[in-house]
Amino acid sequence: MERIRLSKRAKAVLRILSRQGSEALSEFDASAVRALSERGFVKAAFTEGGGVEDAKLTTKGKEYLRDYPSLRNPVDWVMAAALVSVVNAIFLVIILIRG
Repeated sequence: MERIRLSKRAKAVLRILSRQGSEALSEFDASAVRALSERGFVKAAFTEGGGVEDAKLTTKGKEYLRDYPSLRNPVDWVMAAALVSVVNAIFLVIILIRG
């Protein structure tokens, strides 16, 4: 399974559901549960007010946690390479000026 970018709150919700179940979720977790539900990681039932009534990890969610237990977001290698290039250019300019 491919690693995907998750918000800090979504990562926290995945951890909570895997360890404690939906009883431990707070009212602030509804948007993260909804986002995880849209990705297929969680099956959830919501109250009329938008809160979380119940949420459970799906097979896909359990597999994702098994494959990526640290829940680190993927690295954007293009951005990392661009950052290294900029740092190198700045370093080169400094060397030329002091030269």
